[in-house]
Amino acid sequence: MKAGLSTKNAPSPWVVLPHFLYGALALFVASILLFFAAGELSQFYLSPKVISLIHVIVLGFITMIIFGALYQLIPVVMEVKLYSETLAYITFFLFGLGVIMLSFDFWSFLFTTKVHTIIAGSLIILAVLIFVFNTLMSASKTKLNTIENKFIITSVIWLLLTVVMGLLIIINFSHPIFTTSHVQLMKIHVHLGIVGWFSMLTIGVASKLLPMFFIAHRLNTKLLKFAFYFINLGLVMLLFDLFFTHDLYVMTLFSVIIITGFLLFIKYNYDAYKKRLRKKLDVGMKLSVLAFIFLAISIVFGFFSTLTINFIRPYQTRVETIYIVSFIIGFLVSLILGQMYKTLPFIVWLQRYQDKVGKYKIPLPQDMYSEKIAKWHYYSFAISMILLFGGILLTNELTIQVSSLFFVITSLLYGYNTIIITFHKQKLEELKPAVKPGN
Repeated sequence: MKAGLSTKNAPSPWVVLPHFLYGALALFVASILLFFAAGELSQFYLSPKVISLIHVIVLGFITMIIFGALYQLIPVVMEVKLYSETLAYITFFLFGLGVIMLSFDFWSFLFTTKVHTIIAGSLIILAVLIFVFNTLMSASKTKLNTIENKFIITSVIWLLLTVVMGLLIIINFSHPIFTTSHVQLMKIHVHLGIVGWFSMLTIGVASKLLPMFFIAHRLNTKLLKFAFYFINLGLVMLLFDLFFTHDLYVMTLFSVIIITGFLLFIKYNYDAYKKRLRKKLDVGMKLSVLAFIFLAISIVFGFFSTLTINFIRPYQTRVETIYIVSFIIGFLVSLILGQMYKTLPFIVWLQRYQDKVGKYKIPLPQDMYSEKIAKWHYYSFAISMILLFGGILLTNELTIQVSSLFFVITSLLYGYNTIIITFHKQKLEELKPAVKPGN
């Protein structure tokens, strides 16, 4: 978000900053919930407490921060002003309230009977509708027809379908409207979110920002174009199979098409990494690189989850759980943990210091947080994920609980840095006039 991106269209920082604070709090809550959901997670990923945990992470942390980041990124990447800052505030309050209500109902296993679960889902859908409208109206004014922009615009359409499907599943518990099993419906919901919303968005944003942070040039954007068509085509056909045909061989074929798209995206970023001029990576970029390792793990386990090989069947649930956990917590959480250090400090820096450049000696964005604390939560997160994978594969509740303790450490350290960045106070020092030679 530094060189190469215009900031003249950026919205008010307080459109963006509450999303990061809410996300940091949600991550801490999720780390606590992981401890108490460990027993269920070690057995099955579609249990009430696990579903609540996933929604706190997916909606409260990942999606909330993505909303805030997009309010900043869309104007500067697409070179347009945000259509409405007022709608952005309304989205934040509706979505934040809906996430709290929905997560509580999932945890308490009340979503099959309680009317306010429908209300919670409706608040989220209304918030998403407003967000989609705000995003598309902003994007409609851009003159930049790039593949990255296409990924971002497509992602918000998939987001809308994801939350609508989620609400329909909740309604279906008490008023059946589908003949398809709830397990199949949940798989449709999960893939709409993982492949449609998160993947499309992540590819669009990461393909723009990561080469910039690596300082890499002359990359082959055809890789992204093919990735766009492969992933979208594969997802549409996969959803059709999950809804109607339920043919495992067909599912495997479409999964391969989607995976091919992801591999093209990974190849694009690997080329950026190899061609980078900035050889030394800061902790934010190290977390981003770690995210792609988890993405590769997710692709492998996602592929095996579609196979019907005899030796896999006894471990099918564990394979599917690793696939979901490695993508959501491993890839997405890790990527956001890293990219926070590339976005939030710069947003606050713009507000505090942009008009003071050349007049005062001012700190750099990277001086606004503790690099040491960031390194600590990099290691605590990596340890947490290793233990989490081990606990799931061994179906061991205690190992997952130990993992959650490291996750708590991660969330607290990350939250600390988020807070000190958000509420950073100006540090100004008058610039002294240059001393002329000979004086």
